[in-house]
Amino acid sequence: MNSYKTSFKQPLEKSFRELQCLYDITRITGTPGKPLDARIREVVDALPRAFPRPSDIFCRITAGGRKHTTPNFRKSGNIYAADILVQGKSAGKLEVGGVKTRRKAKADSLEKQDMLFIHAVAEQLGVIIEKQQTEDALNQAEKRIYQAMNITPAVIAVTRLRDGRIIDVNDNYLRFYGYTRKEAMKQTLFDAGQWRNKADRAHFLQVLKKQGVIIDVEATVPTKNDGERNILFSANLVTLHGEEYVFVVTLDVTEQKRRQEFLRSVCDASPSAIFVLQGEKLKYTNNQFQIITGYDQSEMQDANLLDIVPAADKDVVRSNIAYTLKSQKPYPAEYRILHKDGQIKWVMQSVALIHYEGKEAVLGSLMDITERKNLESRVIEYEELNKMKVGILATVSHELRTPLAAVKGYATMILDYYPKLKKEETIEYLISINNSADKLTELVNNLIDTSRIDAGLFELVKSSASITNLIKSAVRLASLRIKDHVIMADLPARLPRVMINSQRIKQVVENLINNAAKYSRGGTEIVVSAVKKGNEIQFSVTDHGRGIPASELKRIFDRMYKIEHRYYSGVDGIGLGLHLCQRLVEAHGGLIWAESAPGQGTTVRFTLPVIAAEKTGGKGV
Repeated sequence: MNSYKTSFKQPLEKSFRELQCLYDITRITGTPGKPLDARIREVVDALPRAFPRPSDIFCRITAGGRKHTTPNFRKSGNIYAADILVQGKSAGKLEVGGVKTRRKAKADSLEKQDMLFIHAVAEQLGVIIEKQQTEDALNQAEKRIYQAMNITPAVIAVTRLRDGRIIDVNDNYLRFYGYTRKEAMKQTLFDAGQWRNKADRAHFLQVLKKQGVIIDVEATVPTKNDGERNILFSANLVTLHGEEYVFVVTLDVTEQKRRQEFLRSVCDASPSAIFVLQGEKLKYTNNQFQIITGYDQSEMQDANLLDIVPAADKDVVRSNIAYTLKSQKPYPAEYRILHKDGQIKWVMQSVALIHYEGKEAVLGSLMDITERKNLESRVIEYEELNKMKVGILATVSHELRTPLAAVKGYATMILDYYPKLKKEETIEYLISINNSADKLTELVNNLIDTSRIDAGLFELVKSSASITNLIKSAVRLASLRIKDHVIMADLPARLPRVMINSQRIKQVVENLINNAAKYSRGGTEIVVSAVKKGNEIQFSVTDHGRGIPASELKRIFDRMYKIEHRYYSGVDGIGLGLHLCQRLVEAHGGLIWAESAPGQGTTVRFTLPVIAAEKTGGKGV
């Protein structure tokens, strides 16, 4: 019985000593801030106590190029060894041996048990070395961070999140705020003046905890020596050793702000409109810019400059900015802008590349040249009118001379030779006088009507009228006057009545018929038609003449356009007929245009609205 107790007690005591030793090593592993050599020394001292006779055990630990041994270490005897591994690679060796030689009968069994224990200790040593390497790396990182803090021109402070207590600051912080390091360490972030309002500080902490970072927040802070300063600060939340800290980086932008305010005051006093563009967005506009555009600063902030530029001029603005920035040469450009009240203003733009609030931007200058443009337009218009005046005088004198000569000649013939003239000859002369008088009347009426429209003295008195009757009447009269063409009306069975000045629209139709007859061969047809399309009546006058080139179609309604073509066209006239037609149709709220191709004849169309007539209850005819 006693022998059984003894045999059971001995292994139990051995296991207890080994567990106690492993516990001690674990405690050594978890002790922070202790050098590696000191930790390994403690392991060397604790290891023999895991054996029944500690004085008979010696050991050696090799790590980091250094060897740590017990005083009784020797190279001979029974020595058990195990590699110390860190992340799968050898970082040293553990060697354990006994001073006395044991009986061979017990050696094999002891060796297996002891080797398991030695490997367990070697594994813990690997943990100690790896942890020490991690702590060394962190210390080096902290050292580099501290060095960087003092190299950077920024003002840096490290504060504890839970109470705002300042843990560390760099030298620039002390110079900026005017504190000694001892004074700074006694403060919190709130004490330093960055958060005068506790509610603002609470909001800042709430955002920081949620996002983990805050970038470029503007603030004004008091300093000990220089009074209030303007800053931009950023903050980052980090965790070290289980504690949350806030790294605050501050940039002093006081001088930059002062320069900006100075430039802003200069810009506001400038007679030119000045703006700053970043990414096509307006970041600054001065007072003159707001006067030219009619928009205040808040309306233009972050707006697109092109929003106030007409579509036709947008490419001018884009190309001007792109070319100037690429070539770095001044390249003024002129374009129009839309004033808030609807006016169109002309401006001359110059741009340059600058840095605004730390980022690349475009500085633009606009000069209001509306008056100059208006003056140029008036000069051009005056020159054109003067040229037209000369043309009108020359053409009118020519056009008047021909019928007047006919009137004078035939009248003289009748007066001088009336008794000798046959009745048929007298009638022929009187018809020629009448036709010449009609030409003179048409010419004078066209000149008078055009002048009255240009002077704003032309009035239209409208009444409900039948389009069918109007066209039939115009065709009938034109057929009597124009004998060498077949003039026809092509009308639907029913057309609505319209509110028009019948005399003036009939004048338009007659002018178009006369024009078609002038430019088409004798014997060909001229067709006058009308059809209802939606809320409009569309009129058409079609001939089978020589046609008009596409490049000329838009110009045929210009005033005096005929002057430029009279000599090669072989047709009399001063070119006011189609222009007058256009003005009369537009005065009725309609549109007029021509469709033609060389050799295929011409169709002139115009429209008149019918909504007003339908509302009056007029009936179709």
